[in-house]
Amino acid sequence: MKNIKEIVADNLINLRKRKGWTQEEVAQNLNYSDNTVSRWERAEICPSVETLQAISDLYNVPLEYLVKENVVKRVENNIRNQKIKAFALCAMCISFLLLAITIPYVCLKTFYNLNLWILFVWSVPAAFLIIFAFACAWKKRTFYFVMLTIFIWTFLAALYLQFLQYNLWMLFLIGAPCQLAWSVWCYVRPKKQKQKVSE
Repeated sequence: MKNIKEIVADNLINLRKRKGWTQEEVAQNLNYSDNTVSRWERAEICPSVETLQAISDLYNVPLEYLVKENVVKRVENNIRNQKIKAFALCAMCISFLLLAITIPYVCLKTFYNLNLWILFVWSVPAAFLIIFAFACAWKKRTFYFVMLTIFIWTFLAALYLQFLQYNLWMLFLIGAPCQLAWSVWCYVRPKKQKQKVSE
């Protein structure tokens, strides 16, 4: 079983690598020398309680993450599992959407010989709206920017195809100011400060 210095050292290495920082960057943030940080990570010395608190603040994790064995890896596994579940839920919602469109399409085509292909066209922006909702929950700014961008243009395309006989190509001009407003809002608004991750 590892002693406390080894556990702290492992957790410090994992947290630093997760951030993509060098020992020198950590040292600068904590006002220590990089030699001291290196000694912590080699388990030669253990930081004081006050320093451990400063380190937990720096990495935005509870203090217990630094002194418990394999906590960082368990947290990473939990985050990975949550992402997989969210992805599966998103895929399931899109599957239900496609099922809800396919059943009436098949029934209407079979019994009434109505070819409502436009339903599948509308399923595209609807699917991207579902993905956008999940992207907001995942808090991936670039991803949800892309998803709503695709939603805007596929929605306008579906609207154009719905009323194809009227040749409403000018609908696409609406997309430009919408895109501009969305771009400005998405990249200008400040990022929310991350809350501490709980176990």
